[in-house]
Amino acid sequence: MRVVNYNIKLDIDFSGKKYSGIEKIKITDAEKKITLDLNKIDIHKIKVNGSDVKFEAGEDGVTFPTDGGDIVAEVQFSSDNDRGLKGFYVAGTEKEYILSTQFEESDARRAFPCIDNPNYKATFDITMAIDKDLQAISNMPVKFETLENSKKVVQFEQTPVMATYLVYLGVGHFDEMEDKYRGKRLALTAMKGHLTESRYPIDCAKKSLEYLENYTGIDYMLPKLNLISVPEFAAGAMENWGAITFREILLNIDKSTTSRSYKRTAEVITHELVHMWFGDLVTMKWWNDLWLNESFATFFAFKTVDSTNPDWKFFGDFLLDQTDGAYTMDALKNSHPINADVTDPRSISQLSYEIRYGKGSNVLRMIEAYVGKDVFMKAMRNYLKEFSYSNASGSDLWNAIEKESGKGISTIMEQWISQKGYPYLETAKDGDSLKISQKQFYFLEGDKNSSWKIPLFINRFSSEEKLLMEGNEMKLDGDILSLNFNHNGFYRVLYDDSMFENISRNLSQITAEEKWGLANDLYAFLLSGKINITTYVRRLEKLYGINENIVIDEISKELFNLYTITDNNYFRDLANFYIKDKMEYVEANRKDDFNFKITLSGLYTKLAYINNDFCKSLLKKYSSYENVDPDFRLGYLVAEAKINQDFSYFADIITNTKNDEDKTKAITASGALEGNKNHRAIMEFVKSGKAKKQDMDSFFVAMASNAPSRQFIIDNLKDIVDMLYKFELSPLRINRCVQSMIGNAGVKEPEKMRKNTDSIKRDELFGGINKGLEFLEVYENLIKNTK
Repeated sequence: MRVVNYNIKLDIDFSGKKYSGIEKIKITDAEKKITLDLNKIDIHKIKVNGSDVKFEAGEDGVTFPTDGGDIVAEVQFSSDNDRGLKGFYVAGTEKEYILSTQFEESDARRAFPCIDNPNYKATFDITMAIDKDLQAISNMPVKFETLENSKKVVQFEQTPVMATYLVYLGVGHFDEMEDKYRGKRLALTAMKGHLTESRYPIDCAKKSLEYLENYTGIDYMLPKLNLISVPEFAAGAMENWGAITFREILLNIDKSTTSRSYKRTAEVITHELVHMWFGDLVTMKWWNDLWLNESFATFFAFKTVDSTNPDWKFFGDFLLDQTDGAYTMDALKNSHPINADVTDPRSISQLSYEIRYGKGSNVLRMIEAYVGKDVFMKAMRNYLKEFSYSNASGSDLWNAIEKESGKGISTIMEQWISQKGYPYLETAKDGDSLKISQKQFYFLEGDKNSSWKIPLFINRFSSEEKLLMEGNEMKLDGDILSLNFNHNGFYRVLYDDSMFENISRNLSQITAEEKWGLANDLYAFLLSGKINITTYVRRLEKLYGINENIVIDEISKELFNLYTITDNNYFRDLANFYIKDKMEYVEANRKDDFNFKITLSGLYTKLAYINNDFCKSLLKKYSSYENVDPDFRLGYLVAEAKINQDFSYFADIITNTKNDEDKTKAITASGALEGNKNHRAIMEFVKSGKAKKQDMDSFFVAMASNAPSRQFIIDNLKDIVDMLYKFELSPLRINRCVQSMIGNAGVKEPEKMRKNTDSIKRDELFGGINKGLEFLEVYENLIKNTK
């Protein structure tokens, strides 16, 4: 059976926040009984080839008979616009809103009955009847507008063949900034009154489109592209074909935007544009290959921005943002393979973002480094050309790379995507040779020790050598400096003392990325108990003199985290010393460098959390957060929280400022507040609905990371989770919040936290609870081993 076309006509009651619809679904080789997916939709009538048929409608679908063959099923239905942040939903406040959609993974069925499966791609003809003063947006340009029964009827051009989850519907009052890209309309779109004057998002999109067209050899496919900022949005962004949606914070560039956010905006816009090729043009067959979409978009976004903004050295950010998170989550016994078993799209909320996006993109980076960039590019072009406007699986991609490279990529990749976890290497001298062995890296001892075919990137002082390690042990001869050149490989290395000493004497001969890896590996080995605190500090001190920004970011984060987890003043003093020393270096030598300004802002924030004298100096220097450079506002707001201890100050910013970036800074800083009065005020503020739904979980993540708030999180765990469900936050966001609350806040009273997790057990929170409990055990061990 194949779905050929959906012809969907929606009559929208904007003020009533509801709509009715008639859709005609053209199907070839139809089965004798068809079930359409639906959720919170009322079915009124179904016709097949013009004749009424009886149907059975349930909560999840509607089933009706056919005679088979080629049919047209006509369905009449109605629904309310969702109050959550999925389906066809109300985005904004009760008085100021638009209607927008978020369908991935399986919520197109909340907007119209359909076969909500990525393998059933079809064309879409969409028509919306709306109030005359409103505007409508969809994937394609407007074909024509007419007036019927005092309403404006907007019909859009037919889409290419595409998956249901990529359809977009938008209705409201919009402002737009328009441009052209190679003759095609490119528009920055926002709810009326919310569009800023910056052209930065459009400029980012144009540069990225040009790079991606040149790389893939395929021009952008649709006749127009909208970049739409949505006032309430659960995800960061969504790759609806030709109508990409974003949180406002990403597109509304203004005087409050930080340097870090300029980078983040470029990366997210590019990530979604990559999807136009990887995901939209070529779509996975089923959700177990969702990682293929997201890993490609992640890797190619960094690759593209690294090319369009070479001064940013953007793969340093890749290590900080993607590699670190993937390493951390995939060291859990409760991790999962990249190619996870997905029987129901709703189970995707259990899967780790860090695995789907981070680990997958790191594996792709490793394979590209192994086969070579030109070979990799040719393979990608062949893959896209072969599967354009259809569906593909991971094996199709490996075959393309293997065919182009002549290397056994399929067998390598099969291990990396089907096994959870990743390896670490141990080194030891064996006569004149270097013996290396691989084991699986866990924070806690796992029940399994897998092995991998590992592409090794060996630094031989003056050259790089690439080898494939196929067994658990191997010997290497000759002069070897290190074993992960440029940190291209997704593996850790635990060097023996003599080899680490040799590396530390030759730091000038390894890249900043590999130096980052040295520091990051040390922290992981400390958390896992593979080295003790004495070895960690002794080795880390040899890296203190490194002044690359990503290494400063990494070491300052490690020392800060060690203090916030353990509440041990020894780590506070280490962090205080290192941070102040690097602040002095950056301010004296690099403060005008874009990357180092971002590093400096992070150092300011960390120092504010751990040094009250610094907090007092910030409050004395500035009379208001608005007078502070946006890059340093979070540090100032943390100082405000720690010194003045009044949530009403933050409530005022969150409620009254128009800028989402300042709102999120205020939410983060409010986590540093102490005392039951403040904690209760935060809870009541969130419960009142004054915060955006998209931000509600962020309050409790921030509180869980701060020692004075942890007892409140433990005592109120059930109430917090129940409240997040009441506001219909996505299970994915609730899972991540639960994981953070259990792991971070639980260190205050581990046994009570374990007991309290029984009160929040739900099937869809299984992943968040178990990962949180595992992190809690890791942190308990750390506290015990560092006393």
